[in-house]
Amino acid sequence: MNASIPQVTVAGSGEEITLVVAGNILSTNVQAVRQRVLDILAQTETSNPDWKLLHLDISAAQMVDSTGLNFLVAVARHVKKRNVELKISVSSPNIAKSFSFIRLDRQAQVVIV
Repeated sequence: MNASIPQVTVAGSGEEITLVVAGNILSTNVQAVRQRVLDILAQTETSNPDWKLLHLDISAAQMVDSTGLNFLVAVARHVKKRNVELKISVSSPNIAKSFSFIRLDRQAQVVIV
């Protein structure tokens, strides 16, 4: 896998699915990350219709640019349509502030780890 495209892995099953994005979410890689996340969500919706929480762990990210923020808003909308809650883990207080600025913290539970 290209070093500039962060790996997306799945953990958990049952009611909580965790997606771990191992890197920054930037305009240069967001299309690949978006496709991987949407593929995983489609598989989850088919194989596990009882899921209630998507935990998106982006704590490895030190940067999320505006395109990355748009992607995260799209994920929030996607899961909201399916009555699934969204929790996003971040390690950077600056990223958490960005979420607050665009009101993503109203659509998802944002946890600083």
